[in-house]
Amino acid sequence: MSMSPSTTERDGGPAVPDDGAQPLLGFGEVRTCLIQNLAGLSPSASVALMQLTPGSPVSKVDRPTRRVVSPEQVTGVDCRLHVAREGRGRAIGTVLSHAVVTNGRILQGTAHVALTSATAKERREWRHYLRQPGVIEVLGSPNPHNVMDGYLTDVSPARGLDLASISDRIIGEVQQSNRLDHTTALRTGTAVVRWAATLAPQPPQAKPTVGITKSDVPNFHVIRLNGSPEDLPLLIRFCEEFALHEWLLTTVQDVIVPRAETDIARDRDPLDSLLFALNELAPLWMPPTHLGPDMKALWEAMESRTHYSRLFERQTARIRDLRDQVKIRPPRRY
Repeated sequence: MSMSPSTTERDGGPAVPDDGAQPLLGFGEVRTCLIQNLAGLSPSASVALMQLTPGSPVSKVDRPTRRVVSPEQVTGVDCRLHVAREGRGRAIGTVLSHAVVTNGRILQGTAHVALTSATAKERREWRHYLRQPGVIEVLGSPNPHNVMDGYLTDVSPARGLDLASISDRIIGEVQQSNRLDHTTALRTGTAVVRWAATLAPQPPQAKPTVGITKSDVPNFHVIRLNGSPEDLPLLIRFCEEFALHEWLLTTVQDVIVPRAETDIARDRDPLDSLLFALNELAPLWMPPTHLGPDMKALWEAMESRTHYSRLFERQTARIRDLRDQVKIRPPRRY
């Protein structure tokens, strides 16, 4: 896949194709990890870190959690699509990507694109594709469901459209910044959420829908969504919020609690990591239901299947128990 990055101001989603054709599919990938900095970043430091291109503005909100988003970067792609079952297709256009810092602690890199059928039978000049950032035109006539399944089941290295490399690249760009001290307060992994949405005009009262699958690959989740083309910015944000909360739950449940239990059993002190979880991570559990009725409907549908909030509350309670256990533990005798 050929790629050439540039930058544009963030506008909330892909552009409308020149010919007015509505996108048929939306694809994306979100990576979530801890920022490589010992202390949490201040609001001004977060903004400075997200200024990936000098002179391009960042977007930020302070409540209910502080969230700073970089300008969108544009990457040109020209590659074949990995199509499941049967059919062939070629993808030409541009992918949008940006970074997100939450509360000065958590970093996300996300790449996303809308796919539409090409109106021309041959590849056009690049200026045509650059006029519609975040839109890929598909040459050929593969079945959209086969294109979606092919993307969601693709492996690394990618055999088709490689959004993984684009999201990973923006994470690397941020983590290598000389504004960071490249030391982490906690050893954790990177979680990946790959998503695909079927986009089609919907009845007036219809709501977007979501289905989530956990892959056999550790820290990897697949999301399938349905909505209208106008829902795409909402779906992108939902996947970022899901990825953030999935990372929080996984980090607390699979990293902090087991390590603390092992440390206590071996007479080591895990208090620092327990306090980090309670003071730095637990306050970030803020489901995005305040963002509107459609986001609330998506989140509640996800919660009805996964019970993530209940699981997180249970793990947070376990961390408090472990903290209290450490505090009242008698001093070790030598």
